[in-house]
Amino acid sequence: MTSIAKRPVDLFYAVFLAIHLPMTLAVDLQSLYPQHLIPEPLKELLRFWISISNDPILQGGGSGSPLWAWARSFLALEAVGQIPIFIFGAYGLYKGSRSVQVPLLVYGVSAATTTFACLATVLALPVHAPPFPPPLTGALALSPEQRTILLGAYTPYLIIPLLIACDMAGRLSRRGYLHEKML
Repeated sequence: MTSIAKRPVDLFYAVFLAIHLPMTLAVDLQSLYPQHLIPEPLKELLRFWISISNDPILQGGGSGSPLWAWARSFLALEAVGQIPIFIFGAYGLYKGSRSVQVPLLVYGVSAATTTFACLATVLALPVHAPPFPPPLTGALALSPEQRTILLGAYTPYLIIPLLIACDMAGRLSRRGYLHEKML
């Protein structure tokens, strides 16, 4: 197989997955860990992120509220389903293995779907200039700057996995894995 340096799309995907892994472990999944096991610098990183973004997903997912069970389920899916694919996918892309195409298709669809719901939540929240009216404190309202930060942070995790899914579907189709008989 040709070097990954000669396969720029695969290199881009592999780097994306490799970057996604530590961010997921260090920030996204903190609400799933026993708090005493989280190093203080990682707790501070999450506090900093929430202080600048007012991220409703990470706040809600870690709140224990039944209204945010969907966010916790997405975090659990990320922990159980996506972390192995980050590792297997990045390594398989590096090696040029075709065996990663189905898992990356699944990852792309899953990540794009869950991120779409997160973006919908961000877009549904009211936007107000600080100070927020009393009933709109916490993650129930965003400043215009916070919305911009969140859209900038979440949108790549919709677009890139969607591109991965479409690309892997195309590769599988060209290999004969997606025939009309199967659809």
